[in-house]
Amino acid sequence: MVWRIAIGVVLTFAGLVVVLTVGLWPRDDTPVDPDAVVVLGGAGSERTELGIELRERYDAILVLSSSAQSFGEDRGVECGRDALCIDPDPETTIGEARMVARLADDEGWDHVTVATARFHSSRARVLFRQCLGDRVTVVGAPKPDGPVGVDRYVREAAATLVGMTTHRACWWR
Repeated sequence: MVWRIAIGVVLTFAGLVVVLTVGLWPRDDTPVDPDAVVVLGGAGSERTELGIELRERYDAILVLSSSAQSFGEDRGVECGRDALCIDPDPETTIGEARMVARLADDEGWDHVTVATARFHSSRARVLFRQCLGDRVTVVGAPKPDGPVGVDRYVREAAATLVGMTTHRACWWR
């Protein structure tokens, strides 16, 4: 009985540490002169705005994934002319990481910067590094309408753990 309580306390503490470090305090990488800036799909335009800003700053190829394409169009960015647009399969962060890794290999890109939402940056970093190693940096845009709810951070922390263990993006690398 005592060992069950001890295991429960350890698991609770470990879960709290993961939620705090992965979810509540995500960090941005410093882009390293990327060949491409990849904007992940998502519900808000903040990712696309960040990606366009990074593309201009580094004179890189802009890659828009799924819903980021429509946000790009709202900003005057046209697929095929101003950006490379992709529709990953599956349409998830894992699908995006796999597709970008193939593109990077095919196009000879040495470095890729991923633009996403700040709450999502830890999981994106884990999954993209599984596919690209140290050839990727991840930058997160804050939500324009304020902080994201704690439930979203908890889900992201849990999904990050799953991505680190049982559901890796590029397990073959």
